Parts: sequence; structure tokens; C-alpha cells
Amino acid sequence: MQKMFYDTRTLDCACRQRYALSEEIMMENAASALKNEICSISLNRKIQKVLILCGSGNNGADGYALARLISGSFKTCVFECGKPSSPLCVLQAERARLCGVSVFEADSFFAENLDSAVVVDCIFGSGFKGGFTDQNGEKLINLLAFVNSSECLKIACDVPTGLHADGTLAQSVFKADITLTMGAQKFCLYSDMAKNFTGKIKVCGLGISRELFEKSAENLEESQKNLFLLEQKDMILPYRTDNLVNKGSFGNAYIACGEKSGASIIAANACLKFGAGLVTLIRPDENFSKTPIPGLSMEFLVTNNFGPRISALCVGMGLGYDEKITEFYAKFLLDSPDVRCVLDADILYSPLLLEILERRPKGCVLTPHPKEFSELLRLCGLGNYSVDECIFRRAELVENFCRRFPESVLVAKGANSAIGVFTAKEDFNLFIDSFGSPALAKGGSGDALAGMICALLAQNYEAKDAAITACLAHSLAACKIKNNFALTPTDLIQNIGEL
Repeated sequence: MQKMFYDTRTLDCACRQRYALSEEIMMENAASALKNEICSISLNRKIQKVLILCGSGNNGADGYALARLISGSFKTCVFECGKPSSPLCVLQAERARLCGVSVFEADSFFAENLDSAVVVDCIFGSGFKGGFTDQNGEKLINLLAFVNSSECLKIACDVPTGLHADGTLAQSVFKADITLTMGAQKFCLYSDMAKNFTGKIKVCGLGISRELFEKSAENLEESQKNLFLLEQKDMILPYRTDNLVNKGSFGNAYIACGEKSGASIIAANACLKFGAGLVTLIRPDENFSKTPIPGLSMEFLVTNNFGPRISALCVGMGLGYDEKITEFYAKFLLDSPDVRCVLDADILYSPLLLEILERRPKGCVLTPHPKEFSELLRLCGLGNYSVDECIFRRAELVENFCRRFPESVLVAKGANSAIGVFTAKEDFNLFIDSFGSPALAKGGSGDALAGMICALLAQNYEAKDAAITACLAHSLAACKIKNNFALTPTDLIQNIGEL
């Protein structure tokens, strides 16, 4: 996994002090990284010209430095989206002019033919705040709209213009195909809102190794130290390496069945596919094991009560709001603190949830989507937040929940799902799964994830590790579908076997 930071400017400053790097050296390395990316792209794609949008600060200075470096290799033009004002921007603009780079007012950009062009966004970098509120703001909004509507290749320097440091969006945002972010991964690039605007994200060096860059500031705020971007290699699949085993070696996962059995059947299928030795559907109904259930495979056990050998319980999918049924599962959870569980969907709306979390939080993995997260926070006395707030402020609200229930693991689902957990050292850790696909925006996808987490809990994974591996496997399995509109839960579950 990769480390992420809310703000890398502290690291920039620490690097300059600790390793005697000047701001100018770091800027030249940023410009070289942009140049190398453009040259690499040109090997497979015809590029006739490079158009660079430059702001007035140091992000604009990166753009002027880039123009100077590539002016002999490509037709290069700079468009001033603000007169150079920072000392380095003034200096780099002068150097670019002396090298013969053509510099135009931003208004001239609208006359450009963007076919076979690369447009590089160097207007604002990290730390962008507020919005386009000054006199130049409306022009920038129109300019970004013009670029975004074109078919040209678009590259953002550090952070796409219009993306705030907290991951929220201004009135308009540069829609990059590639974002070259400098020094280290930035949290703002992985908010749900940012996902439409960052394109492929690459980290570029600034004249020092990434490891040294990330370690340069020893006195970072605690909130800066424990942010992680998950990678495929963090997915630890439940491969079976011991030959002397039986089905009991891989746990008996119980899947709670409620009003809508289809959701539970999806979870059960995913649970079995992801390695659970036995999967048992349960519902507190004397006739449950005697009445045929549409769509239920003969691969599952069916019961109306809990047996003595239960490894993990998954409850909530299609549960409904029958108080007696909910109380049946809640009573078991309260009486069985050692049985790990996944709490999903309808159980997250139950008033009994708070008592469950207060009395036995250890081993609980909660998997809310934004609407469920909103209700979960309210039930737990953590505040009333709208669905939008649960998306825009996800990291903050996940941390608030985890501080209240430090032994639980929270999976806040979204375009880039966030997994929050406290470590044994009582440090809060936030893990981001950026592999999520719009293919997963389909009923039953979340049920499959809940079943997958339950499968790993049944196989003795720690709750954090179960959440991380299941989320990654879920996301990556979805990526295997050819047409993203066509994914069904059945396809998703089938693709698990191909990871």
C-alpha cells in the first residue's frame, strides 16, 4: 500500500531544509517529469502541439519550465491564466520567453484547434481553496469547460485545477486523462468527487527518492501519518496451502435471511465462492428449512436456529424491518461476543445496533453505503448528516465513528471506498480502495461484498484484513467485465474465481 497525505507542502518544506534542495531544483524535476510523460505518450500517439495553461503561482511556474524544456521538440504555446506573480513564476516565465516560447493571453486559447494537441493544466496546484470568485473566475470556468469538451489528451500537473485540498470540487474542474502528482500521493485525488477528473494518477519525484520525501517531515500531524492507498498486492486471497484439511477447517458462515431472500442468497453465493467451508442460511421460522426457497442452491445448509459451530455471521441484506426477526439476530450477537460478524444494509437502521456495538464491538465489520452511513451516525449519537455530507466528509466521519467504536471496522462504500480502523497502538488508520468501478452500481453488489467479508472472517482473518482483502477482490472482480453496464452479482461472484 502507498502512503497518502492531506497536504504535501509540509513535506516540500522539510525536504528543502533537510536535504539542501532548493524550490527551484524541485520545480525543475516536476517539469522534467511532465516532459518525460509527454515524450512517452508521443511514441504511440501523434502529438502536433503542446498547449500549457499557466497560473500565476508556482504551479504556473512548473508550466513555464515545461514549455522551456520541450519547446525544441514540440510546437509549444503557453496561455496565461493569470499574470506571473510568485518569484519563481516570474523567473520561469522570463526563461521560457528567452527560449522563444510563444506566450498568449488565455482568451486566445478558444481559437486553438485541439486536434492532436496535449493540454497541460498548470493553473492551480495543491492547496487550491475557495472557488473562481474573482474577475478572472468566469473566464477560467469557460476555459475549463472548453477544454473538457474536447477530445484532446489532458494532463494535470500535481492536482487538477478546481479540485480542493479536501477532495471537494469548485464550480468547474479540469478533467484530466492523466494526473502527475508531485512527491507523494495526495488524499484529495481519491475522493469520490475527484474520480471523474483525475484520470490515471502517477507520482513523480522532485529530486529525491519517494521514500526519503515521505519520511522527510518527522513532526507531521497525526492525521497525516496514517492514510493509505490500497494496491492489488494488499489483497491476500484465502489460498489453501495445507492438504490435511476438511470443510470445517474453513469455517461455517451463517447468512441471515429476512424479508427478501434474494439478497441473502447473493451473499451466501459470494461467501461460498470466497472460501468458506460451509455456508448456512438462517431465518427464525419453523417452516424455513421445509419450504423451497426460489433461487437457493443445494450447496447451502438451511436452518431456523443457530448451531454450536458458527464461525461468523452476516446479517442485514434484505432483512427488512420486522422487529421480531431483527431481535432474533441481535440477541444472538449480544449473547455470542466471540462470533465475528458483518453488519450490512437493514440492520444498520435498527435501534438495537447501538447496543450491539457498545457491548461487543470487537470483530464487527460494518459496510454502509452513504444513506446507511447517515443513519448509522444518527443512531450512534454522532450527529445528523445528509447523504451528501457522508460522501463529501467521509474520511472525517469514518474517523469519528471509529473513535467511538475503536474495536470495530467500518467500510464506507463509495466510488473510492474508505476502510477505517484503530490499530493496537490506538492509531486511526484509513485505507482507500480506488479500484471501484461504476459496474458495481447495481443491486446485489453490496450483498456480495458482505458475503465475501463474512467468508474471510469465517476463515479466521482479522476483521481489518478481511475488510481490505474482500474490498479489493470485490473491486477487481468487477473490473473483469467487458461492458461495465452488464455486470450482475452472478458475474461478479463468478469473477472472484479468476482473480
